[in-house]
Amino acid sequence: MALIGLPVGVALDVIIERLATEPYHEEDSDEVLAPVSPSPSLHAEAGALRVAHDPEFAWRRRAMVIIATSVLFAIAAMRYEGAELAVVGGYICVLLVCAGTDLLAFRVPNVVTYPAIAGALAAGAFMPGASLPDALFGGLLAGGILLLPALFTGGVGMGMGDVKLALFVGLALGFQLVPFALIVMALGGGAVAGALLLSRQRKRGEPIPYAPFISAGALVTLLGLGSTFSKLS
Repeated sequence: MALIGLPVGVALDVIIERLATEPYHEEDSDEVLAPVSPSPSLHAEAGALRVAHDPEFAWRRRAMVIIATSVLFAIAAMRYEGAELAVVGGYICVLLVCAGTDLLAFRVPNVVTYPAIAGALAAGAFMPGASLPDALFGGLLAGGILLLPALFTGGVGMGMGDVKLALFVGLALGFQLVPFALIVMALGGGAVAGALLLSRQRKRGEPIPYAPFISAGALVTLLGLGSTFSKLS
């Protein structure tokens, strides 16, 4: 699986680069983390330009994606097998792509999250050992928790792309396991946001990509505790 992760990582990096450099449109603002003054497109476009025109950065990014994919696939192979491993491998790919596009260009693309949500629903319904109610309640919990700040703050600090990613994570992990992922997400996001503000690398009101923390919480839980179709010991 570690070897399989190498070419998969190359493919994921190509997908991340393409999605991060697509032209930004205001009607796609639900994929941007945080609308900020004067426009969220400034941050998205700046990230996209760096992806497209910084070869040294591209090589570092590519190496990180390939290594991360290989390592995560190897860990997954130690925890799952057969059809379960295939599904978890797909989940890992979704989480890496969403984290990458958000880090690079403040985007959590619908073209990734919508099929992922459908796939997680199918896994919750048809995988041996899965529980569809567990998956559904997990999705409602994770998506609902992130939906509240997205609605009541006008998208500042949380976007609808993050909500859709959280919905996918909840469906994939289930109601029993998703609270642990949310705790990891909140602790990681809070610590990094605080550090960025204290170091003045970000000013209050400026966007901080949140999909990496959602993905990190999901990966820790998925590889450590299990999913809606397999609870690991």
